Amino acid sequence: MKLIKIALMLVMTTVIMASCLKSSDTEVTLYSDAVITNFTLGTLNKYVDGTKSTYSASTYLFNIDQSDRGTHKLKDTTIVGRCIYLADSLPLGTDLKHVVSTITTLNNGTAIIEDLDDPDSWLYYSSLDSIDFSKPRKVRVYSSDGEAYNQYFISVDAHQEDGEKFVWKLMRNDWQPSMEETQTLPDGIKKILGSSTTEQYALSTDNKLMVSHDKGVTWQEEKIAEDADKLPTRDLSLVSYPLAKTDSTDYVLLIGNREVNEQNTESTAMVWRKVVDYSQRAPKAYWTYIERDAEDETYSLPRMADLTMVKYDDGVLAFGAEGIGGCDITAPYSDIYQSRDNGITWKLTSRYAFPEDFDFSASDVKAVVDSDNFIWLYCTGTGEVWRGRLNRLGWKK
Repeated sequence: MKLIKIALMLVMTTVIMASCLKSSDTEVTLYSDAVITNFTLGTLNKYVDGTKSTYSASTYLFNIDQSDRGTHKLKDTTIVGRCIYLADSLPLGTDLKHVVSTITTLNNGTAIIEDLDDPDSWLYYSSLDSIDFSKPRKVRVYSSDGEAYNQYFISVDAHQEDGEKFVWKLMRNDWQPSMEETQTLPDGIKKILGSSTTEQYALSTDNKLMVSHDKGVTWQEEKIAEDADKLPTRDLSLVSYPLAKTDSTDYVLLIGNREVNEQNTESTAMVWRKVVDYSQRAPKAYWTYIERDAEDETYSLPRMADLTMVKYDDGVLAFGAEGIGGCDITAPYSDIYQSRDNGITWKLTSRYAFPEDFDFSASDVKAVVDSDNFIWLYCTGTGEVWRGRLNRLGWKK
């Protein structure tokens, strides 16, 4: 870009305008507006693991704060004034030193950008030249009549870590279940399974699915719509979460296995669901079995011992120990399965896997998700406690 001073630029603008007026009878209207109305990016370079690629960044939307008194924290620097900033960061590895952009101004205002090497000098802006946005840049836009200008700070950010990478950390190796973690069960209840917004669920000592509407004070047998013989009675795990785009409604998912001595050749787990609408005068909900093709086990959840399930990100994750019955999985906790359609199909995913140094001799592994989107693994027998999170779920919005 060609280095210029502000005064020189204004003189050149005036000369050009005067020349146009003398050579044409067309009336030229000059405006006092000095406003940036839009800022967009073009095709950018990206370097990941030494490999260069390009992508169009035109879909990344920038916010424009036109207030002179606005306060923003941009790249650890607090800035007061008009600001243009990205609603989200660009992908990991984006080359921020060579950014092609388009600055749109109101009524043909002229934009200039501060010179990084000489803060007292300014560079003429061109959409054809790349700009170093590795740090926030000052941009001024002058009105077409040359009487006014406004200054903006433009910040372009890129992620510093791979958002789709899941990272584990060993937190403890001497964990033991405490007395507080051991449940005292009501009479007739064998296992507390979990709860939704208005209901609590359990398995009775005679293998009936039970529900409580008063936080476990009283229990009654659940209503099963059909296929009651396919209700799991062991290796049970339950999750509940709000049903997307629906008010006052929970989706409750239950997985588990039938007894091996009764179904010794079965190779897939049993998956049940219940849609609980707790709005006023809502119809009563029933548990239903998610039917699978008996001859096609593709995308079915394998019949593993000690099944555990958690709601995470945009899906549900499940894992277990070795296979039982007709399931031929021999390595415990070898894979993690994901369902992104509320338990209908289950697929192995490379995004989620057990830690590389995980002790697979654990006799039981349970998982919980905390409010910071960390998955915690508590391992009976080995005492290990692991904590992991998908990187992007830890980013500030």
